[in-house]
Amino acid sequence: MLYVSTSSINATSVIECVERCAHITKNIELSGGCDYEEGLLNKLIETKRRLRLKFLLHGYFPPPKTHFIMNFAENSPRTHSFITEAATFIGMLDIPYYSVHSGFKKSFGLSKEILVNPSNTNAFTIKDVGKSFSDFKMNYPDTKLALENLYPNPDRHCCFMIAPADIMEMLDRFPGVYLLLDLGHLKISSRQTGFKYAEAVELLFEKYSHRILELHLSENDGLTDKHWPIHSDSVQYMILKNFAAIIMKRKINVVLETRNSDIKEVRDCYLLINELLS
Repeated sequence: MLYVSTSSINATSVIECVERCAHITKNIELSGGCDYEEGLLNKLIETKRRLRLKFLLHGYFPPPKTHFIMNFAENSPRTHSFITEAATFIGMLDIPYYSVHSGFKKSFGLSKEILVNPSNTNAFTIKDVGKSFSDFKMNYPDTKLALENLYPNPDRHCCFMIAPADIMEMLDRFPGVYLLLDLGHLKISSRQTGFKYAEAVELLFEKYSHRILELHLSENDGLTDKHWPIHSDSVQYMILKNFAAIIMKRKINVVLETRNSDIKEVRDCYLLINELLS
């Protein structure tokens, strides 16, 4: 099923983003980028009912009162509190799984969406990701968890699940974990770490299509996460075309995650992709 992310809409209000997305599709992924709103859950329940929407929920959502860098590998009270609130939204909005970034190996600062030097010496390993996953499954046994592959920013070793080997290690080590495959992130990783993009996509679909719950789509220059729209000559469009049968057979959700585009560009992009997946 094809969704549009609320991050595709330039607005500070979640409800405004949802209502604008609803002019394109009834399938909407709730994601970061908006301001904190008092009573947001009840507002979303009412908006979902009124507009007959279907939601997914991704990562840094709902917007907290005080912003911070969400790191799934960090087993801290702040992270646990955030995930607890996200799980409440998931349950009340009838969302089948939680998707989140796989996490950072260090504690970074953030400046204009670019990670800056580590704020302290905290270091995290794949065991910390496993601990967070175990805690999630213990607390929310009926909710699937999908981890998203990341990309080198600002160095080659800052994130988990960058290269295909990293992604496969995570999936093999934790059989209960699912994958959110971000094709834009994988493109940057291929350029910066030297693996072949098309071969990596083929390998992941061949070995793990039964573990992929979601795809994120947005184009970039292979250097930074530009979140450009998808066009008919985009590499990711060709990937979707090649794997459309598997995507539909496995019922993999596809989410358009463009940014800084006007509503017409988002709609045109949605219609282009929807034609492939119909």
